[in-house]
Amino acid sequence: MIPAEYSSFLVASTQASAALIGLLFVAVSIAPERVFGAGGEAVKRALALSAFTALANAFFASFGSLIPHLDFGVMVVVVGGAAGLQTLALLTMLPSWRRERTLIRSGLLFVVSAFVYGYEIDIGVQLLAKPFDPRLMTALLALLLGVFAIGLARAWELLGAPQGRGPFSLLTAWLERRAEPANTPRPEPPSQPPHAVGR
Repeated sequence: MIPAEYSSFLVASTQASAALIGLLFVAVSIAPERVFGAGGEAVKRALALSAFTALANAFFASFGSLIPHLDFGVMVVVVGGAAGLQTLALLTMLPSWRRERTLIRSGLLFVVSAFVYGYEIDIGVQLLAKPFDPRLMTALLALLLGVFAIGLARAWELLGAPQGRGPFSLLTAWLERRAEPANTPRPEPPSQPPHAVGR
């Protein structure tokens, strides 16, 4: 059973994540073809899946903790593993990211998400040996705040909001500028010499 000092946070986290998942469904359902349609952009699908994965992760980790006599470490490992697998599935969009020239931004999104869920699994494994260790519990709850931040940021971008000026946006913009010359196609050579025109 979760210690009482952590239960208030986990109850609030369950309620908040459930509400945000509902809002995400509403946002996507307004124009689902833009995200999941045949002509939808891969970056929008990645944002939607990343946002849903993050919010679902927070929901199940928090909600599962409220079940009496359930090993919380097992729940954290299972939930983190499911989120990690869902994040790995984003790699199937690599060709689309290259085609749409969003490889750097989408790749960094993948790396950050994979690190967060990997760290969550690590905490869960440690909780198996030290149930409700205060240090581990504090680290996990702080990580859940990070998961919320990922979900909200991705949902905000999915709605079409302009990219912010935070460290992540500045880093991706700088990397994209550096990579732009390599991605820019070179002009095709003329089919005939210029002096041959008009002969």
